[in-house]
Amino acid sequence: MKLFKKIVILIGILGVLGIFFYAYMGGFQDVEVKETNFGSVEIFLYTHKGPYQNLNESWEKFQKEWESVGLTECHSMALYLDGPDTAPEKLRSVLGCRMDGLSDTEIKMVKSKMKTFLIPEMKCITATFPFKNVFSYFLAPTKVYPKFQETLTKQSSITSVAIEVYGGSSQFVDHIDFYMPVGVKREVFSPLELLFQTQ
Repeated sequence: MKLFKKIVILIGILGVLGIFFYAYMGGFQDVEVKETNFGSVEIFLYTHKGPYQNLNESWEKFQKEWESVGLTECHSMALYLDGPDTAPEKLRSVLGCRMDGLSDTEIKMVKSKMKTFLIPEMKCITATFPFKNVFSYFLAPTKVYPKFQETLTKQSSITSVAIEVYGGSSQFVDHIDFYMPVGVKREVFSPLELLFQTQ
């Protein structure tokens, strides 16, 4: 009986700690969806195909690439080309670093060594979510994208990709910005899709 009580107490403590951690991560925070414009933004990029939980491996490879051309900073972001019903092994993601802020010499070097893409100016819905630690990458989408879907349904709008902006690689980051284009044809992003045909 004493063992049972200890187990119940332990479960209770873990439950309370879990609630506090969830609150700290922003789990109870209300997500506000707004309308804005995004772009135009030119990025250099690295492609990832497969489950999102393996993205870190691609980020590491991507970082080695841009460091090899002499860059020390990446204003990072990612574009997600497939919907949530896509099989994990078929998911296509594009990891990117913004090129604004680079010198002419750096831009020339990047374009000679890496793939680039210009994201055009477009109307989007947007939301932000606090960044606390690596778990934020997994929690934030579960809070933001359902709100995005509610907004798109109310507006009878469709979207083509999802964009997440994470910030500077060597700077303190306290939030993640989320964007979904509205009224933008999928063909705009077809050059990115073509990059996966050789994989």
